[in-house]
Amino acid sequence: MLDWLALGGVMVAVALLADAPGLFIVAVATVAYGSLTRLWSRYGMRRVEYTRTLSADRAVAGDDVTLDVAIWNRKPLPLPWVSADDLVGEGLAIRERQQMDLDDAGSGRQVLHNGWALTWYERVVRHFHLDDLRRGTYEFGPVQIRVRDILGRHADEQSQELPGTLVVAPRTVPVRRSDRSASPIGERRATSSLHTDPSLYGGVRPFQAGDSLRRVHWRATARLGMPVSRRYEPARGREVMLAVDVQTLPGPHWQMTWDEPSFESLCIAAASLTRELLDAGASVGLAAASFAGSPQRFAWLPPRASLSQLPRAGQLLARIGPVSSAPLSALLSWLPHRITPGSGIVLLTSRDPSENLTALRRLARIGFRVEVMAIGAEAEAHARTARLAGLPASSGQVLPRWEDPNAFAVAG
Repeated sequence: MLDWLALGGVMVAVALLADAPGLFIVAVATVAYGSLTRLWSRYGMRRVEYTRTLSADRAVAGDDVTLDVAIWNRKPLPLPWVSADDLVGEGLAIRERQQMDLDDAGSGRQVLHNGWALTWYERVVRHFHLDDLRRGTYEFGPVQIRVRDILGRHADEQSQELPGTLVVAPRTVPVRRSDRSASPIGERRATSSLHTDPSLYGGVRPFQAGDSLRRVHWRATARLGMPVSRRYEPARGREVMLAVDVQTLPGPHWQMTWDEPSFESLCIAAASLTRELLDAGASVGLAAASFAGSPQRFAWLPPRASLSQLPRAGQLLARIGPVSSAPLSALLSWLPHRITPGSGIVLLTSRDPSENLTALRRLARIGFRVEVMAIGAEAEAHARTARLAGLPASSGQVLPRWEDPNAFAVAG
């Protein structure tokens, strides 16, 4: 910048000595440009605010999310050229940006380019749309902001972290069973319960012979003019652990190849079964031999019966990947130390269960209710293999159309 000012000063001196008005005008323009460039270099990035806002930080596969990008020049100095390069997650489809560059650092993430010309105190907001989101976790940031002068020369730049995360859970579909009287763990559903939970008050009913006097609701009896007893909901103690086999192709667990449609079908099946079990009042948990964005060897969600368990399960399924962190047999050996004895274990797999039958039978011998649910094109053959080994098994097919009433059909 000082070179431009020095050159302008020399030109002014020469113009005055030579009495050259044209050179004087050029010298004045040079000094003015040098001064403005120095202003942009020193104050260009001051009070410049860049914000990125997602309409939601959690979504379901297939949803659309709005992404707003705003730039605000909060000073009297105009900015003829300001740009922002924002890193966004790999695989995001932005409607307004059909083609996006990849990050030069080799991270595989995309760069969202934006450029503006801002006057003093001007704020500009641009609206983008993330269409047809796919299951996964998408990271945002950092962003590189650059200011250039009126001729497009670099003046100043600044890097801001601005971290953001968008978690896209797999979609859930209704589970259609060929045998409606069977529960997801292969047992018959009871029409009544021998035990009730005194904390689950369900109203009153007419007094019946054999009712304890402690159950009589005396205030309601006086108000209604007839004896009534308190009614409680049945006790629900069923606990089911869904073990997802993230490996979709035969071979060693550390291989870096997988079948993408099969893995997505497993995630949809796990989310749909979680929803069905929670609706039935069961306590549901999830486990997978995947890192899920943490240093833990296994992805783990402890069993709970609360309806808030469904978004937790969706978040875990969004974070797991198709590359195993350990053999499936290691996960099956680890589970008995984390769940209650007698709980149900449902193995969701899209490959032949033969190599894991020994671990599954061991779980059944020590008191766990084990079932294999095979997913995919060869699901029936894989379920037959498990049945021949003495294990309850069923097969399921997940269709790509979520609106189909038989999008997840289970047989066996």
